[in-house]
Formats: sequence, structure tokens, C-alpha cells
Amino acid sequence: MPDRPAGPSHSSALYQSIHRQPGILRDVLQREAEPARHAAEILAGARRVYLAGTGTSSHAAFVTEYLYRSLGLEAEARTAFDLANYGPRIRPDDVVVLISHRGAKTYGNRVLELARAAGAKSIGVTGLDSPMSIPDVILHTAPQETSSTHTMSYTGNLMALAMAGVAYGERSGSSPHPLRAVLDGMPTAFETVLRRGHVLQPVAQALAQSGRLVLAGAGPNVQTAREGALKVKESSYLVAEGFEFENLLHGGIQPLKASDTAVVLVPPSSTAERASDLVRVLELLGAVILVIHDDSHPFAVPAIEPPGPPVSTFLVPSVPELLSPMVSVLPLQILACSTAEIRGTNPDSFRSDDPTYKRINDSYKL
Repeated sequence: MPDRPAGPSHSSALYQSIHRQPGILRDVLQREAEPARHAAEILAGARRVYLAGTGTSSHAAFVTEYLYRSLGLEAEARTAFDLANYGPRIRPDDVVVLISHRGAKTYGNRVLELARAAGAKSIGVTGLDSPMSIPDVILHTAPQETSSTHTMSYTGNLMALAMAGVAYGERSGSSPHPLRAVLDGMPTAFETVLRRGHVLQPVAQALAQSGRLVLAGAGPNVQTAREGALKVKESSYLVAEGFEFENLLHGGIQPLKASDTAVVLVPPSSTAERASDLVRVLELLGAVILVIHDDSHPFAVPAIEPPGPPVSTFLVPSVPELLSPMVSVLPLQILACSTAEIRGTNPDSFRSDDPTYKRINDSYKL
């Protein structure tokens, strides 16, 4: 580990943001109910819905693609850079959903301008006090984040996007959509996860020592794996990569070594069997393994001979798989924050307290 002063501990803005999330979600549920219904009306008229964002916001876009497709929308997620530069061409009967916490990114604004030029409607999902103004309706989520390692904006974005989707699903029915109650219960689910956060401390210790992390998920939780990797990179400056199960088995294992840290997000679906194969492979490697799965779907860690290192398990409250990225990302945020504390890195600065990285950060415009 680097010879650095003690880490930011619980005084870091990252830690504070992580623990504010139950309240943030309650605020979004109450404040954005009417804008979400307006967004649902716009979605209902779409030939195709393009979801776009950058970084953490792009992960939210790809997660939401799964949800919107399940509701019958022709949804397609792209990074804002890709949609702005490589298309497809936006048509007047399309709807563009731009996700940007600060609302001022170069390519996000370019996507909104392309939508307006095409005569297409747009929906913005952004933070409080954001300058975003072009979209036909704007869903506001979390306050502007002090930490450069964004957390509450990600989960706030997922909540607002899900609210719009559920409102779309309710438009033709006389009763609440089945996912409505799940959204209403999400703040309580977050409080449950936060109470269990201490379980992750040994994994954070191992990660701080090994310096390498691999994460794997399936379906919408591939993005959870990628988001978890990004949080560790931003906060602890370690090597981390998120994979789909199958892609990790197709060449992603080979660079790993014993004592590297691995996280497997077990889905509550038929792909859990593939998760079992992956955990067995990581056990044979001798990796430090964290398995995250919901508390209503037991997962049996495969037995190998001779036994490998103990496998840590973290239980999250059970929610439908389409909404599970909202809750399954929370232990990864806690893991990132705890690892930064152990390593003594500043999770809030985007490494701008290092002259080299400050010069890098100042050399381009986001």
C-alpha cells in the first residue's frame, strides 16, 4: 500500500453521499411524481427511445434500457459521445432521454441539440441546480455532488428513470404497476444495506493490499459491475474492470492471480448457474471472492478440493431483477469508500491534489 497519510475516514464527501441515499430516494419519489407522469406521456408517443449519458450516467442508460424494453418500449442505450458522433440519426418521432448529473457535458448537450434539430422530444434526468434547459420535461434527482466519485446521483437517476417507466406502464391500466410498490420500498432497502456495510471491511482490506479487482454480473447488472469498477478506480486509483459472466470466462480470467479480489453479482434468475461456474473458477484460482445476492434466493458456494480461501457473502434485499441494479450497486459503493479509507487516498478529488493529474484534468473539457 502507498505510504500516505490516514484516509478521509467518515469525513469524506463520498461517505456522506453514500449514507444520504435513502433520504435522496424518498425526495425523488415525492418531488418527481408529476414530472415522471409527464415523461411517461412523452415516452408513449415514441417510435424509439434513445437513452444516453457519459460515465456513470451511461451505466444508468444501459440499465434502464432493460427496464424500458420489458415495458414494451423500443429502447436503445448509447453513450452520449457515440450517439452524437455515430448515430443512428434521430427522427422526429423518436424520444431522447439524456442523463447528466451536472447537465453541462459537451456531448450530452450535443445530443439534446440534435434531438431539437430533428424535431424530436427529449427528457432530461439531472441533478438539482443543474443548468439543463432544452428537454421538454426534466426529472431532477440528487443535489450536486461534492465528491468526484458520484454515488447518490447514480441511484437517484435510476429511481427517476424507473418512475417514468412505471408511470408509462400504468397509463393504460386502472391499477398501480407491480413495480410501483418496489420503488416505494427502495429507501428502506437501502437502509438495510447500509446497516450491513461493515461486512465488507475484510474484502476492502484484501483489495487495498492486492490492488486489483474484477467484477462480474449478468443482464442489467453487467452495468453494476462496470459502475462498481469505476467507483474503485475513481476513489482508490486501483485497477478494476467489470465484465459480463461469459466474457470474464472467455479470456478475462487469464490475467488474474491468486490474492486478486473478485466480486460476483448473482442474479435471481436462470443465469445464477453460470455465476456458480464463475465462483468455482475464481476459487480454483485462489482469489479473494465476494458474492452479492439477494436474501430470498439462496446461493450455494461451490465446494472445491482442496478448499480455497473463504468466500464472503453479502445479502441485499430481494427486488425484481430489472430494479436490482439500484440496490446491488450500494455494497460496491461502500467497498470503494472503505478501500479508499484504508489506502489513504482522497475519493473526492478526481486526483486533482496530485499535480500530474491536476494538469491532466485541466487539459480537456468534459
